[in-house]
Amino acid sequence: MAIRFVLCPVGLALVLAAPALALAAPECLANGKSFKIGEMACLTVAGESHLARCDMVLNNTSWTKVKDGCPGENPPPKLHPTSILTPAPSMLPTEPTEN
Repeated sequence: MAIRFVLCPVGLALVLAAPALALAAPECLANGKSFKIGEMACLTVAGESHLARCDMVLNNTSWTKVKDGCPGENPPPKLHPTSILTPAPSMLPTEPTEN
């Protein structure tokens, strides 16, 4: 009889605490920090940075890419594409050469 009076309040406390744990505010994780739904963060994936927003997708938190690059970040220099198969005109011989 005494065990019933001890176990019933403990069981009741566990039953009431379980829904509270499930109702925790959803957050996204990045760079060792937590972000609330709607907050933005600069993420680096595969060496490239982009601005992303914390969203809910199918009842899960997820990062949604907003734009390439991050505010205040210097973009990498763009290299002019050149073909390595076509030599420059100055490199072409004007006269036949000996082998």
